[in-house]
Amino acid sequence: MGRRTEDGLALERRLLKRVSHLLEELELVECRQPLIVAVSGGPDSLALLLLLAELKKPLGLNLYVAHLDHGLRGQESQGDAQFVEEKAHQLGFPVTLVQEDVESYRKALHLSLEEAAREVRYSSLAKVAVAHEAAAVVLGHTADDQAETILMHILRGSGLAGLSGMSLLSHWPSLNHSQKISLVRPLLEVRRDETRAYCLWKGVMPRDDSTNLSLDFTRNRLRSDLLPLLRSYNPRFREALLRLGHSASQDQTYILEEAALARNRLVANVRGGITVERRGFAALPATLKRNLLRLVYQEIVGSSHGLEHLHLESMARLAKGVAGKEMDLPFGLVFSVGHDFLRLILGKNRALDAPIVGEHPLIVPGDAEIPGWTIKARLSLGNGRSPTAGAYAVRLSAESVGLRLLVRGRRPGDRFHPLGMTGPKKLQDFMVDEKMPREIRDRVPLVISDEGIVWVVGHRIAHWARLTKDTTEVMELEFSPAT
Repeated sequence: MGRRTEDGLALERRLLKRVSHLLEELELVECRQPLIVAVSGGPDSLALLLLLAELKKPLGLNLYVAHLDHGLRGQESQGDAQFVEEKAHQLGFPVTLVQEDVESYRKALHLSLEEAAREVRYSSLAKVAVAHEAAAVVLGHTADDQAETILMHILRGSGLAGLSGMSLLSHWPSLNHSQKISLVRPLLEVRRDETRAYCLWKGVMPRDDSTNLSLDFTRNRLRSDLLPLLRSYNPRFREALLRLGHSASQDQTYILEEAALARNRLVANVRGGITVERRGFAALPATLKRNLLRLVYQEIVGSSHGLEHLHLESMARLAKGVAGKEMDLPFGLVFSVGHDFLRLILGKNRALDAPIVGEHPLIVPGDAEIPGWTIKARLSLGNGRSPTAGAYAVRLSAESVGLRLLVRGRRPGDRFHPLGMTGPKKLQDFMVDEKMPREIRDRVPLVISDEGIVWVVGHRIAHWARLTKDTTEVMELEFSPAT
């Protein structure tokens, strides 16, 4: 065995171990639902595809390839798409080719080309993931990408979250913000030169994106100008950035755990958003205030995308002031200050609606309209993994719930068995425990079956309505604010 073969086998064993370990840790092995593999044709994503192909049988993976043409490079982009399609077919994987007009998106939202390309890329992958009920989207970001990301965040004056860089697991919202799409990055500790070496060892020549050479993009200027300069001061500057990111990530994890505890004490879901008890919020340390606000933003949007450190500082500052103040946030969210509560809600739903009056039968399966809401009901077989539902989308056992459902508001004497509890309790007590503001309790929709309250919408389902290993038919309910 030649030296080159030994080196290639050693590299492959090391990379396969990294990838398989993460997939097993995230419980993505032996999964009926597909993993969407984002493949551009470059060395990083191509190496990822080749590694997953090796792991397909031993880990029981169901792989589906997705490729996005940003519409920026004409025939070169078409060549990339053809290359990815051919490689996917050679490996025996289905493939979806998507073409988007990034330039038009950039102009419409007044974004930089880098920002527009990133948003379009993730949103397109989210659409593919939802369409195929995928367990996750797998991305080929490397340690070099991580170091560049951290450096960019430093230059922008990021907080601790930005210094943490990209996560091995993060989320991106679906178009209607009802689902969070899991994004997995198995190569985040692998160097870029290793992914290219692996492709070449496997006998595959990756495609090179000509835009990676353009100095019009900030990341490319960092890569070609700033990073070499910084390495002249410290030859291991990349490793230093990665250590900084790892340390920041550990600290941020601890802070988020504390913020989650504060969330449990102070936060309640309301229609189209979330409220935070103002007095309790004021008593928190500054860093917990910012991270609690980040958590509730993520709950509504599905990720922290678009939320800057400046937004968090501005919200925390407004929270100290007089009631009635508000500020706009990305994705049409509005942060407002009341006398007793802070609210983060979708802008088109700033005013809490009138109480829910009467009973409104649902169509199962089908769509229904009630005052203020559009409701979708779907039935499917099995209880396999799916993208995580949001506060206004749930998956239930159709056998337990039945098909005769209606929506109404609360009534005196209502009782509810919340998920995770040993028995039923008064609905009034549940609403108090959830820290639901008194003025909105009559405005919370309840889904009712012959067995009782199935779902306090935006809060919790009934314990008896949950999916179990014996569930054979799943009911999916989704509430969307009427436009």
